[in-house]
Amino acid sequence: MTAIIWALVLTACTPQGECYKQTIQWFDGEPECLEIKAIHESIPSDGAWKTVTYTCGIIGAVGI
Repeated sequence: MTAIIWALVLTACTPQGECYKQTIQWFDGEPECLEIKAIHESIPSDGAWKTVTYTCGIIGAVGI
């Protein structure tokens, strides 16, 4: 059986439309990922980013 690994991914976009992605952490299940996502979303962003988003997704899935 193949293990399903969840990842918390940060996407930060500039006012000019350039976006940067970074994996923050891997998890064995979605609940843990969503818990840490909520913590990160409560931290104020630094810099002059237009948007800062956190997403939980399955490693290797379309869109991650």
